[in-house]
Amino acid sequence: MTKLCFVALLTGLALAQPAHATRVFVSNEKDNTITVLDGDTLEVVKVVPVGQRPRGIMLTPDKKELLVCVGDENRLDVVDTEKLEVTRTLPSGPDPELLAIDPKGERVYVANEDDGMVTVLTLKDGQVLAEIGVGVEPEGMGVSPDNKITVATS
Repeated sequence: MTKLCFVALLTGLALAQPAHATRVFVSNEKDNTITVLDGDTLEVVKVVPVGQRPRGIMLTPDKKELLVCVGDENRLDVVDTEKLEVTRTLPSGPDPELLAIDPKGERVYVANEDDGMVTVLTLKDGQVLAEIGVGVEPEGMGVSPDNKITVATS
């Protein structure tokens, strides 16, 4: 199996650093961690332990949280981007692969690879709103800027 890394960039967030600091978040599937890099120097800021087999990651629209698909634990780990630690978990459905967050930061759409479905939940409290059957092995997720269309690729 190929080692996968997913990267999310965080810009414009002051974390006791100069204004417009950039952070790079990388999921490390085999190490069960998220590596946080300084976007200017590429030096490691911190390695954050997360659940088993982290896959896709995405920043919330306000950039305060990073959502991590934890494939072997059937959940999302939520990393606080200031504290750089997991502060809560959310349900994800089985084998979360990738995710998308609506532009307002209210709903999360999770591609559940093994079951061929998308789990829809609220970001605030993790309430599962729907489980929608889609094609075989959905992996990619996207939400249109006007929030009218959600796409799952399979």
